[in-house]
Amino acid sequence: MSYTRVNVIESPLTWSETMKAFRKSVEPHQNAFKKQKVVSRWSLVQTGDRTGLLITEFDTKAKMNQYLKTMTAVRQAVTADTGQQVWIYHGPVNASG
Repeated sequence: MSYTRVNVIESPLTWSETMKAFRKSVEPHQNAFKKQKVVSRWSLVQTGDRTGLLITEFDTKAKMNQYLKTMTAVRQAVTADTGQQVWIYHGPVNASG
């Protein structure tokens, strides 16, 4: 069973400005966690002119908690700097098929 965490992002900035901030502050951490095998995979999806989803998948809940300890501070800094609103959903995902 894997764990998926979805950050729903709503920003007053344009998507290109949001991506610029993301690449500067969040993407380096995401890539480092991927390299350390804490994160199985991650993706950022634009869902509207000023909205998007950051989807992160983990093998275990312990890895997700390790990720959260670092990324909470990063997320809070980004939302304070950009005025974004972020909603987070997480939980187990069972594959079938």
